[in-house]
Amino acid sequence: MTNRRVFILNTCAGLAAATLGCMAWAEDRVPLKEDEPLAKEFNYVVDAAKVDGHKFPDFKAGDRCSKCQIYEDGPNDMGGCAIFPGKLVTAAGWCTSFG
Repeated sequence: MTNRRVFILNTCAGLAAATLGCMAWAEDRVPLKEDEPLAKEFNYVVDAAKVDGHKFPDFKAGDRCSKCQIYEDGPNDMGGCAIFPGKLVTAAGWCTSFG
């Protein structure tokens, strides 16, 4: 009986730690700014409506971060992106890695 009780307590503690750890990781990320070096390298813009279609012929109306394969939903119309680790991108944003 003691072993079962210890197992259940340890399982609950482990699940709580994993959940809180994920929440802390998400809160540590900060919004990506267009003037950051990596953002410039990938021509990131906060608002895809401002993308120059002549300069970026691969851009199509309606393309934006929230429709990208590597976008991770997040809070407040922002989310994560594998291209910009530790940063949040706007759902309405765009970069040349869109796919």
